[in-house]
Amino acid sequence: MKISRRSVLHISGLAAAALALTGCSAAGSAALGGKLPGLLKSLTKKGETAASSEAASDMAVTPPPEGEPLVPALPEYDADILTGAARSTNSRPVAVMVNNIANSQRQNARPQRGIGSADLLIEAKVEGGITRLCAVFSDADSIPEVGPLRSGRDQFLQLLMPWNILYYHDGESIFCTQFVSVYGYSGLNIGGKNYFKTPIHPIISHRNNRGRDVAYEHTEFTSGKEICKAASDAGISLYAPSEGTFFHFADYRTDEVNKLKGEPSAKKIAIVHSASYRTSFSYSALSHTYAMQMYNSSKKATENTVDELTGEQLTFENVVVCFADMDAYAGDSHDVQEVQYIRGGDAYLFTRGGVQVGRWEKTYPTNPLKLYTKSGEEMTLNRGKTYLALVDNDELSNFSCQ
Repeated sequence: MKISRRSVLHISGLAAAALALTGCSAAGSAALGGKLPGLLKSLTKKGETAASSEAASDMAVTPPPEGEPLVPALPEYDADILTGAARSTNSRPVAVMVNNIANSQRQNARPQRGIGSADLLIEAKVEGGITRLCAVFSDADSIPEVGPLRSGRDQFLQLLMPWNILYYHDGESIFCTQFVSVYGYSGLNIGGKNYFKTPIHPIISHRNNRGRDVAYEHTEFTSGKEICKAASDAGISLYAPSEGTFFHFADYRTDEVNKLKGEPSAKKIAIVHSASYRTSFSYSALSHTYAMQMYNSSKKATENTVDELTGEQLTFENVVVCFADMDAYAGDSHDVQEVQYIRGGDAYLFTRGGVQVGRWEKTYPTNPLKLYTKSGEEMTLNRGKTYLALVDNDELSNFSCQ
């Protein structure tokens, strides 16, 4: 007779119950005057009968209702935090602040390096109308040379904190340090300052002017190898399995695709962060991706956004635009911008050539950003790379898609 694992567990459970009832251990069975083996034998027979019954029950498959196919149970959902694809790593994601200035020949960071390898690219205004990029990678080991590096800002930090993402930058605003201090994020903040006696974890980087006549502050780069060394020096683990995903993605287990049925078509997107910083996208139905362009004020022209390491234009499966109340911090803040996350705002999801309009919410600095449809359900992004823009409500009238 073949005994299944369930039968073994059933018999073992019966035996354990007998031992518990007698108040004896297996080693002390002699105290029962030899009656325990007989008792176990009796229980075993009953267990075999029960096991046989369970086995028969296991073999009996209840047919689905007429006309409905038998659907196998899905494995547990376990997706990569940034892309929604089946999990490929248990590494802690790493976010690197990247310069995006393009005001003159000397004040020019473009084309940047390494940003094409990021799984999530965040763009937001920082001060003086200038935007900065935050390139977020799923795995530090996969990060190529990336930069030029710039200083941290709290509007990016607040998006990273809920996911315990390592924040890597050179310097930071006093407001960014304040968030690090208040919310105890110093253990995952490398390259900050100690305005509030927050511990400093030094970055590891290198200088590379790429043969250009650019200002010194636009020549600093890092890499996955250097980031891993800096994290090791700071005693920060880059192994951090996490539950959940940054956005709500179409389920990889069923090959689900969100085609935004019933929503308007949108093949071109124009985002204005300020007069000199404008980002646009063009959709390709062949690749199901959005190709990125940015206006270069030093050349008075719009250019393809490329990764200098590969020469390839950046593309994304999803483009998310969140409008927010933004203004300079009070006092002598040098126009450092504050995003009023607690107020929420209008959200636009572009994927598969369509657009869905809804709202976004972020109710607390350590709570994640959530995107909702007009009916109150979470927006569903398609698996892959995402560009996320935080845009001032003052620029809503300059935003367009068609």
